[in-house]
Amino acid sequence: MRPIWTLFVLGVALAQAGPYYERCFRLYQEGALEAAQATCELALVAEPEHGPSRLLLTRIYLDTGQVDKAEGLLQTLPQAPEALRLKARLLLLKGAPAEALALLRGDETPEARLVRAQALFRLGRLEEAEKEALLGLSSPEGRLLLAKIRRELARPTEALAALGNTPEEEVERARLLLYLGRPQEAVRLLEALAPRLEGRLYREALGLLALSYYAAGDLTRGGAALAQLAQVESLPSLFLRVAWPWLLLFLVFLGLVLYAESRIEPTRTVEMVEDPLPGPGRLYLALLVFLLLAGGLSAWIGHLTHGTYLALFLPYQREAILPLFYLFYGLFSALYVAVRFRKRLPQVLGDPGAWVEAFWVGPVLVLLLFLYGALRGLLGLPGLMPNLVVFLGLALLEPFFRGLAPLVLKERYKDLAPHLSVLLYALAVPGPTLFFLLAGALLAWVHQRTQGVLAGGLGLVVAGVGVALLPRPLVRTRL
Repeated sequence: MRPIWTLFVLGVALAQAGPYYERCFRLYQEGALEAAQATCELALVAEPEHGPSRLLLTRIYLDTGQVDKAEGLLQTLPQAPEALRLKARLLLLKGAPAEALALLRGDETPEARLVRAQALFRLGRLEEAEKEALLGLSSPEGRLLLAKIRRELARPTEALAALGNTPEEEVERARLLLYLGRPQEAVRLLEALAPRLEGRLYREALGLLALSYYAAGDLTRGGAALAQLAQVESLPSLFLRVAWPWLLLFLVFLGLVLYAESRIEPTRTVEMVEDPLPGPGRLYLALLVFLLLAGGLSAWIGHLTHGTYLALFLPYQREAILPLFYLFYGLFSALYVAVRFRKRLPQVLGDPGAWVEAFWVGPVLVLLLFLYGALRGLLGLPGLMPNLVVFLGLALLEPFFRGLAPLVLKERYKDLAPHLSVLLYALAVPGPTLFFLLAGALLAWVHQRTQGVLAGGLGLVVAGVGVALLPRPLVRTRL
């Protein structure tokens, strides 16, 4: 397409940049970016220092994601207000929202407000971003950004009201309908919209359509939409992008287990004990059962309260359902330890006086959460929901993972048991794997220090109370 336009423009070329620029501007307004780019490039061939053509070509490069070309052209532009706005857009594309924000200080044009709102949105300063976006609503990009901001602020109804009817906004509308628990409406919208889309928007619409089918309980059409998505998107790569920390940790755990198994020497004697511990296999099976029970019960409650079994995975519904999942998971595991191993319960709980250690364990866990928050921003990892019930559920898991699991693993794997129990905790608790690895290592050290689970368990509750008391914007941007 571009060579054809180049030949056409060459055929009608004049010796001045003006006609090229006018044609380029008209093509840009019509959305023919490839043809506009070719025309602007020819304008600069005719007149290399033509300022309007250079600015417009830079804008086209930014719109099409050609970062290197845009950066090269921006370096030759004078520091005019429009050039600064384009440079701020470039910084956003390069992942430097704070620098982009600083560059636009004092610029009150609609475009500057929109770029400022985008930078604030990237920085997690949503309330400020909303104010800027409200003043930059003259474009579809502004409306779409405002809807995204309100979605993140858990105001989906207001987000819907901000949207127009461009394809990008319609895809966002479908996402909001799905998140609001109206999958049937999302399905109708996406079925009509998807055939008219292409590229990134088409892939996004197909993913939402598959999720909407599943949320509506239509497994057959959900599978068909997923198969259609697999033709244009690598589903394994999408999975790896999300699950790579867990898979990496699983390989380490598996390798350590195989090494530990290779060190076991066969014995010819059988020792009879009064209260035998289960083997590692039964331990893993118990965890799997608890996960299935907690997940099934949470999905059932989600269906009763929100009309979909996928409430555990949808942003607004999961705010209420995910804490219940952690609570059920913790309750099942704690009851298992209390009932099945009641004779060992004093050994698992440890010294009752160790509970005072929780008052330093809790703040350290909060600091660890802030450290993970900084890392996850760089690595694109999920966070832990800052909900007190989540921390209560994690506290109830302590007797199993810090009390029972090390005893079971030590009986078979000896000195490798502490390392395996930390890895098992990070693998068996759904959520931010890297944070659970760090927290598990800290809690294992606390358990070794106090010879019980009270300090770690109550420390998690203290951490949950501390996080609940933090300002919401701070939690959103730092955790």
